[in-house]
Amino acid sequence: MEKCNSSAVRAILFDVYGTLVKIQDKRSPFRQLIQIGARQGRTPGARDAEILMGRPVGLLEAAELLGIRLTDGEREGLERDLHAEVTSIVPFEDTLPALHELKARGFTLGLCSNLALDYAAPVLQALPPVFDAYVWSFDAAAIKPDPAIYTYACRQLCCAPGEVLMVGDTVEADVEGPRAFGMQALLLNRHRRSSAENSLSSLSALSGMIRRLA
Repeated sequence: MEKCNSSAVRAILFDVYGTLVKIQDKRSPFRQLIQIGARQGRTPGARDAEILMGRPVGLLEAAELLGIRLTDGEREGLERDLHAEVTSIVPFEDTLPALHELKARGFTLGLCSNLALDYAAPVLQALPPVFDAYVWSFDAAAIKPDPAIYTYACRQLCCAPGEVLMVGDTVEADVEGPRAFGMQALLLNRHRRSSAENSLSSLSALSGMIRRLA
């Protein structure tokens, strides 16, 4: 992986889930929804992710868009699992200190996440109001690594691509896609799932790197 040229960075754009926050009680209601559809004879499609995360629709609206019929019991179960997930969202221990330090150092901060509508508000409740831009896939009508979402992000941040550092835990969406667009990017490798060099082990490591290079 390339190293970050922090002298050019004006804005830091963070992925959300797996990067800043975690779901402690994971139920995967949207995956369950797709499985219910499969049992009804609906073949999961490559565009399902775009439908679920590229449009401002909630869980039950998504079921209608996908043509999936839900019984009362299935609907109640999915809503119960969704509620359990979103109420269990918490920041990682290193998230708040890192965000406050980076903000104090004068960086413009933003969020950039592929997620369904139901998962956006809980993030705002879990994180401090330090962000200058919120780039949700359903607002951008595009999901990472589609260049359209990075275009939308740079416009929201009022920065050129080379002035933006993307930090996230997914190689394709948070590193390769942003770099192909002209942004800088670093992989947050919390669980050492990748052997990529120069990856970050924590957000504390990001703060330390910025501190040393400043």
